[in-house]
Amino acid sequence: MRMLYFLRVFFVSCEFLFLAFCFAAYMFSQKFISEYFPLSSLNEDAIKWAMIFPAGVAGWTFKEGVGVLFPSEKNEKALHEWPDYWKLKIHFDVGIMNSVLFSIPCFIVWILSALNTLVGAWVFVGFAGALSINAFSFYAAKIYLKSALIRLDGGKDSSSRGN
Repeated sequence: MRMLYFLRVFFVSCEFLFLAFCFAAYMFSQKFISEYFPLSSLNEDAIKWAMIFPAGVAGWTFKEGVGVLFPSEKNEKALHEWPDYWKLKIHFDVGIMNSVLFSIPCFIVWILSALNTLVGAWVFVGFAGALSINAFSFYAAKIYLKSALIRLDGGKDSSSRGN
């Protein structure tokens, strides 16, 4: 059951929806884009430093993503004893795996100096976008978890004061 849930979380996601949209947009508008948006005019310095964005987003996800599973010492026990914690852990694992998987095509395009080609630029922007969506989901999860744990902690405090 957990493997099936893992696969569902991996394949049914905003990131993969975005990548599918990018692929479809490329397939249907390839001729138009190549005709009206020449990539030969891209700044060489911008191409040289382009990998900073996906590497930075992936690094942020690795650093800050841990806060999803370990929000604070005070609340960790309640979170880890939660019956559906395994689902949160799967979402975390998929998110970290996505950070690696979405960084690889960006790195390959960058290392092969293919950013000044239509396919290379499209792959780079598509996977950098999916990486950004992935990072945003970690950010949103941290906010949601903090809010939920504050409500949980607040409920305990108010019930213990009444006794």
